[in-house]
Amino acid sequence: MVELNQLLLEFEAHLNADAVTEEWKEPRDSWMSEVSAAIDEKRLAKLLVELEANFQQQAVQSYWKMLRQSWVQECHLASTIEEVSSLLLELESNTTWEVMTDEWQQNREKWVQQMYQFIE
Repeated sequence: MVELNQLLLEFEAHLNADAVTEEWKEPRDSWMSEVSAAIDEKRLAKLLVELEANFQQQAVQSYWKMLRQSWVQECHLASTIEEVSSLLLELESNTTWEVMTDEWQQNREKWVQQMYQFIE
């Protein structure tokens, strides 16, 4: 599970400052500590929702607002590493390139491959 925590932190670290709300700056450090320390999937899914809740509207594809409610519900129900991995992948795949760092484009393929290790 520690590896999934690191992959979530890596995704968040590659978000540009304009991807998230101004309010995200204050809880970010404690959120990162909580992600690092999370030992159960339900907690990690809750932290994933916290991150997404601080996304700016332009950070996600326009159709995300139609998917978001069911995605959040799935996060609240998630109890396995496979489910949390799938939900993180879904969020990442709906995040626009414009709000990701340039390095993300080079790192993404490896990151996705690592994510799929939890699902297969």
